[in-house]
Amino acid sequence: MADGRDDVPYDWNKVINPDSPRKPAKPAPRNRPALPKIPRFNLKLDLLGWMMAVTGLVIVVGILVLFYMSWLFQAEGQRVAAQDQGQIPITEDFAAGQAKPADVLFRIGGASSMGPNVMMDLVSAWMRVRGYSSVRAEQGDKIIEVTGSRGGKNARVLIALGSSHGGFEALTQRRLEAVMSSRQVLPGEADRLSALGNFTNASSEKIIGLDASLVVVNRNNPINRIDTETLSRILSGEFTDWNQVSKDGSGRISIKLENLGADFDSSPAGRLLGDREPPETVTFLDDPVAVADAVSRDEKAIGITRRGSGGVKALALNERSARSVGADDFSISTETYPFTERLFVYVGSSGGDPNARDFADFVTSQPGQELVARMGITPLRLGAVKVLSPPDAPNDYRTFGRFAERMNFDIRFYDGANQPDSRAEEDLKRFVAFINKNQIDKRRIAVLGFADNVGARVTNIGLAQSRAETVALALQGLGVTPGVVRSYGDSLPVGSNSDERGRIRNRRVEIWLCAPPACPLINLGAEAETTTRGIPAGVRLGPPRAPAEGEPVPKG
Repeated sequence: MADGRDDVPYDWNKVINPDSPRKPAKPAPRNRPALPKIPRFNLKLDLLGWMMAVTGLVIVVGILVLFYMSWLFQAEGQRVAAQDQGQIPITEDFAAGQAKPADVLFRIGGASSMGPNVMMDLVSAWMRVRGYSSVRAEQGDKIIEVTGSRGGKNARVLIALGSSHGGFEALTQRRLEAVMSSRQVLPGEADRLSALGNFTNASSEKIIGLDASLVVVNRNNPINRIDTETLSRILSGEFTDWNQVSKDGSGRISIKLENLGADFDSSPAGRLLGDREPPETVTFLDDPVAVADAVSRDEKAIGITRRGSGGVKALALNERSARSVGADDFSISTETYPFTERLFVYVGSSGGDPNARDFADFVTSQPGQELVARMGITPLRLGAVKVLSPPDAPNDYRTFGRFAERMNFDIRFYDGANQPDSRAEEDLKRFVAFINKNQIDKRRIAVLGFADNVGARVTNIGLAQSRAETVALALQGLGVTPGVVRSYGDSLPVGSNSDERGRIRNRRVEIWLCAPPACPLINLGAEAETTTRGIPAGVRLGPPRAPAEGEPVPKG
């Protein structure tokens, strides 16, 4: 070592950084294509950037909330619309496509006006008659549940409140076993239910009683009768003051009506209004008693209600070209009073639920009808009544009326057919039982036919005679041969011939019981005073016969 240093080479990197390992030299790069550069995002935002980001997030959340609220409101709107349309609520007990729960005897639904005051009491009575104890009813918003126990097992009957249409729809969907309806089944509804039977005949269509809508005013109101045309103008708001109704009236008219929901259109008020809307000044109340009470407190009020009270006066009604009729027991029983409504229970006759059918039979039985009467509804109980003949009646009809009593039902016919309707089928059976029970001589029975005024008078007399013959033959088939069959053609209309509902009431058959020993009309056939009585040749008085070929067949 020439200068005092060792000739051994030093790693000066270790000397300077004794703890740092020596990094190996990087190998020389190979010749290969360069990779693309990945862009780097700078997440550092200034104040404006953060504000824009937050605003965007708020907008996205707001859009999602709007979509949710729109869906929510749409679902609620559909629920409210279904409720307004009177649909039967879809719950676990009324689920589509599922059998009724095991503890449910049957489910009935339909017109809400028939639920709390009619069906609840009828179902409770039926359960007691069938041996159930501890029977009680609980009413919810849209469901009434009647419960009882028998043989250690609890059972329920469910009553769903909606509308007549909603009841038929739910029965079509098999969510009900029976329908309560304040109107007759429509042809389209009957077609959809045809798999369950014929819903237009007595096997499925049960009439439990007759309800009447009364036109009531305050007892201090001077008017005593009103025609349906004037009432229609009041309900539509065309007549707003009582001086437009009567020369004795004055003051602004206030209108009180029952809130019938989806069944309003088929009510008398709804039919009178047609496509028109009632004025905004109409007061709708929850039940018929509330309507009567409201009218009793307001001297300028008029209302339509199914119940009266001491503070109101019921008006007699008349339709165009028809006589004025009050709402008494006889006019309601014969359905001569224009605002008489049948109350129905519909059950399937083909594979229908046995409990529902048993209940329907119960409500038309004597115990059921006695209960119906206690509810203030006119039952289908028969009786002979002494009535005064109208002054415009034919002379022989008035003479006959002085010596006879009229049965408190009229026979009406299916639309477009010469066949008595479902009520008539049952009434004829009840009439035969009434005759046999009271041992009434068959020769005292008079069957009188009537027609509307559509067509020639001679034709209408023949049509009315054909209806009377049909009823007489039906009675003969039940073992009763009437003493006389008589046609009065289009005389004595009880309804307006200007609309179909009135014409249906005019196409009727009356049944009378003559005073002993026999009917005074029997001898008229031998007199044959066709020129003075307007009876054309060929129209016969006397026992029934089958219609001859070519005779006119009643329509409607």
